[in-house]
Amino acid sequence: MDDRRFQIKIEGPAVLEGQISFSLLSQLLKGIQETVYTLALAGLQYDYRQRIRVPREVQTASALYRVLEENGSYALTAEIAPAQHLNDFPDIGLYAKNKYLEVIHILEAENSWNKLNRVIPDSGYRRKILRSISSYCPKSGERWHIGIGQPGQQLSTLNPGLPQSIHKFLVLPATETMVVSGELVQLHLDEKRLGIYYAPAKKVIHCSYEPELEDYIVACLREIIQVYGQVQLDNRGIPEKIVDVIEIENLDLSPLKIGEILFENKKLRLRDELSISVDYDQENQEFSLEYAILNISIGAKDRQSILDEFYADFYWVWLEYGICDDAQMSDDARLLKESVCGMVVEEIGI
Repeated sequence: MDDRRFQIKIEGPAVLEGQISFSLLSQLLKGIQETVYTLALAGLQYDYRQRIRVPREVQTASALYRVLEENGSYALTAEIAPAQHLNDFPDIGLYAKNKYLEVIHILEAENSWNKLNRVIPDSGYRRKILRSISSYCPKSGERWHIGIGQPGQQLSTLNPGLPQSIHKFLVLPATETMVVSGELVQLHLDEKRLGIYYAPAKKVIHCSYEPELEDYIVACLREIIQVYGQVQLDNRGIPEKIVDVIEIENLDLSPLKIGEILFENKKLRLRDELSISVDYDQENQEFSLEYAILNISIGAKDRQSILDEFYADFYWVWLEYGICDDAQMSDDARLLKESVCGMVVEEIGI
C-alpha cells in the first residue's frame, strides 16, 4: 500500500501558534484533490472542452483518503483509491498520484520548470494544473508552507511566493502584454467569449477565452478579474479589445498576513502577525493599502508590489522613529515610536 500513499505536512510559525484555520485546511485538501483529478483527466486525454465536471468514474478512481495523522506540525498521510481500470490505464489513480508528486518536485526548483512541458505535454492541462496548485499555496508574507512527498523521504516544499512565480510562468509567452481589470459581467459559453466592465473607460470590453479556462471563469461571474494579453487601444490609448488572452486571474483581495518585515538585508521579527486589508481601485486600476497605525498609505499595480512597498515603508518608520532618541520628538512622533516598538521584537541581519 505504501506506493499508493503520500504525505502532506504544513509547517511554520503560524502552525506552531495554532493559526491554521479549518477553512484553510479545507481549501488545501480540496485543492490537492482537484489537482489529482485534473492529472487523471490529462492522462486519459479527456477532452476538457466538452464539460466542466469531472466524470464520476474518474472521481472514484482518483479519490484521496486520509489514512493517518501525526502530532506536531500538521501532517497527514493520504492514500489514492484502489486500482481501477479506465481506458488504457490499469490504474489511473496511481498514475495521477505519481504525476502529482513529480509536478510538485519540479515546482520546488523554479529553474527546472521547463521539465513541466515533458511531464504534462498538453498546454491546456498544464495551465489548469498550475492554476489549481497556485490556489492552495501560501501567499507572500504568510508564515506557513506545505511539504508534499513520499512518507519517510524528503518532502518537496511549496513556499510563500510560489503563486507569483506560477503567474510569471503562465504570462511569460507574451512579448507585449497588458493587464485589464474589471467586473466579469458577460459570459457566452457557446461562443467562448466574456465581457468585463472596465471602469476607467466606463464600458464593457470583450475577449475570447480558451476552453481550459471555462470552469474557472464560470466561478468568477460578477467578480473582479484580471485579464492578461495583447490589447487593442483606441486613439486615446484606452483599451478597446483584448485580442490575444494569455491568462485570466481573479483579484486576490484577501488580507495580507505579515509575520516579519523583509527589506534589503534586514529582517524585523514581529511580536504578532499583522492582518492588513487590501482594496482595489477600479478607476485607477491599482491595489491600495492603508495602515493608519504607522501612517502608511500605498498604491501599486499588483499585490506583490503592495507587499514590497509595505516592507519598505515599515522599515523606514522603524529607522526614523523606532530606534531613534525621542528627546527631540514631538508628541505625535513619540506615539509613532511607541506603536512600531510595540510591534517589533528584534532586528536581524540576513
